[in-house]
Amino acid sequence: MEVDFDAGEAVVQLKNVCSVFDVFAVPNSFDPARGLGFVGATINSLRMHWTGVSKERSFNNGSTFRAKSVESVAATMAVTATTPPSKPPFTPSPKDGFTYTSDIKTTTTNFAEIAQVANGALF
Repeated sequence: MEVDFDAGEAVVQLKNVCSVFDVFAVPNSFDPARGLGFVGATINSLRMHWTGVSKERSFNNGSTFRAKSVESVAATMAVTATTPPSKPPFTPSPKDGFTYTSDIKTTTTNFAEIAQVANGALF
């Protein structure tokens, strides 16, 4: 992770994150019986990049909590993830594994924000 808070720029990069789960459909992600999903997935690579400042905010509760955030002008995310092939009992029917790769050229930023938070608790 690299952050230049005053410039409103941050980069997060991850590789080979193996503890994510694929539930194959959004409704499955809300089913408590599938809390960990059907099949383990790997995030092969993930890169998020925030740039520019359009708005700054700060908050202080007067004693224990302080935060400063910058709303970014743009953010992009590039991700590649894979799931292995699976078959019952791990899935209701056999599933081929797949690889998903995002396309940065089609990324749309609706909202992006980075923040600094000081020690303490908000009450």
